[in-house]
Amino acid sequence: MYSARMVNSLAEPVTNVASLAGISVSEMLPAQECILPGIGGVLTNRTGDFDLKGRDAWIFISIKNRGFNRPYIDRFIDMCDRLELNGHVCAVDDPYRYNSMAELKRDDLPEEEAAKIERLSTDITRMVQKAINGKRTSRVDIVKWSDLESATPAIYREELTRAFHGGGQIRDILYDHVSSVKPIETERDFERFAEFFLCEVPVLINAYYSNGPTIDIYPGPQPKFFWQIEMGLFADELPELTALTQAGRSMLYLDTHDRSKTKK
Repeated sequence: MYSARMVNSLAEPVTNVASLAGISVSEMLPAQECILPGIGGVLTNRTGDFDLKGRDAWIFISIKNRGFNRPYIDRFIDMCDRLELNGHVCAVDDPYRYNSMAELKRDDLPEEEAAKIERLSTDITRMVQKAINGKRTSRVDIVKWSDLESATPAIYREELTRAFHGGGQIRDILYDHVSSVKPIETERDFERFAEFFLCEVPVLINAYYSNGPTIDIYPGPQPKFFWQIEMGLFADELPELTALTQAGRSMLYLDTHDRSKTKK
């Protein structure tokens, strides 16, 4: 179906997660380099299940990520058509309200910023629709973030928010992640930026796991937070989300980021 070379594998299944907190997630998960039709990168899956059969393919477009251009979407459509996968493209727009408020150090979103987010989302949707029309495909559709959010049971966001404000390891993990990508000067800065993840994570996890097996395609690595949930590292704090991620086949993730230009 596609060519691949194993780059990381587990000597034995991950069953005792209690002792794994200090180990790099990337060192624990099976991964392989692959070349799908038109798209190459590194596939990662908790259980080593790299079979694409029966999976829906997703692209969640970060609205400020310029890597999501027309050629990228064209290749995604070609892959779905060649491999007979159902593909879905979604612009992640609503969560960016929290990023904008955090960057402005405000608890409300100015009208001009809201308009900017809406404009970016509209431009992305228009670009994807043109690609779908140009390829004349029936395999790929456009999904609105608001529809995914409406379909996500409220208990997932409530559980994550409760764990975050409970001051346990969820808060620590998010602080490590947020502080690695955003300028944080105060605790309030952190909480504003964290709202992005409290909004986004439950919706993504529900999309990944609630309607059958999936493959998510993105030009960059999956934040370890998602893998840690699926591995059961937060089962005490996030029992509902953990149960959802472990109810069926493990999510397959394809990191398409080209790192060749950074190699020395």
